[in-house]
Amino acid sequence: MKDMVQFGIRIRDLRKMNHFSLRELGERSGVSYSFIHSIENNRFNPSRETVIALADALSSSEKDDLLLLAGFAPTDEEALEGPSDPIQAAEIDDPEVSLFFKDFQNAPKEKRNEMLRFWNFIKEQQQGRNPDSQQ
Repeated sequence: MKDMVQFGIRIRDLRKMNHFSLRELGERSGVSYSFIHSIENNRFNPSRETVIALADALSSSEKDDLLLLAGFAPTDEEALEGPSDPIQAAEIDDPEVSLFFKDFQNAPKEKRNEMLRFWNFIKEQQQGRNPDSQQ
């Protein structure tokens, strides 16, 4: 769920908890301090890469929460670059998909495993289908 006001407040709180000035956070994250100031004051919306860079610089274990606040789907460590296909990126930024990822992440391990088995089953079924055939 996108909430840029809360996102800006959270970035400011994390920055202050780490005793970073705007310039220090800018140096650590590679994001200009003036842009960070604008984010904290709800003037600009950051990209997914900017959110990840700020979370990493703040050593935040809240990366997924920050991504959700900024309106992006949470990610796992091996997919930090995000999808290379812009159409796929737009689908992932869908709020309903973001909520699904959040629910999936918070589900008990056995439920996640069950969902992954089901997903793999669906993928296998799709691979065996002829593109012209009906479902």
